[in-house]
Amino acid sequence: MKTLFDFMTYIKGVEYLVALSAIAVYLIYWEFLKPKPFKTLAETAREDLSYLSQNGYREAIKTVGKIIAAPFVGLSYIVALPFAFMYALGTAALSGILTLTGKEAAFGWRPTEAYLGGKKKAKKEESEKKEDEK
Repeated sequence: MKTLFDFMTYIKGVEYLVALSAIAVYLIYWEFLKPKPFKTLAETAREDLSYLSQNGYREAIKTVGKIIAAPFVGLSYIVALPFAFMYALGTAALSGILTLTGKEAAFGWRPTEAYLGGKKKAKKEESEKKEDEK
């Protein structure tokens, strides 16, 4: 170990291993305190094996595949976050600039605003124009 970062990484790894082993030892100790140790574990394992023998291993393989794919799905989400942030920042900036110029911009779908016959402002402006023409 030549740097402080190497030392800290090593110590953190050792801490995690010690913490996980302490939890495992405690769980085993807790099982030994029960009247019939590991009874529920053995019953659950028997039920799982009988389920696999009856229904086949296809569903178990799918589950394992989903578990293996989970980190990659999370990684794709993390990769997409900066792009989503830039889109949100850009739309907010563009909306702010257009508001300063006196225009409005509506980006995306707004389910709470249902202008079934058009926007109300547009109708008012049209009725005002018609009144001015008369």
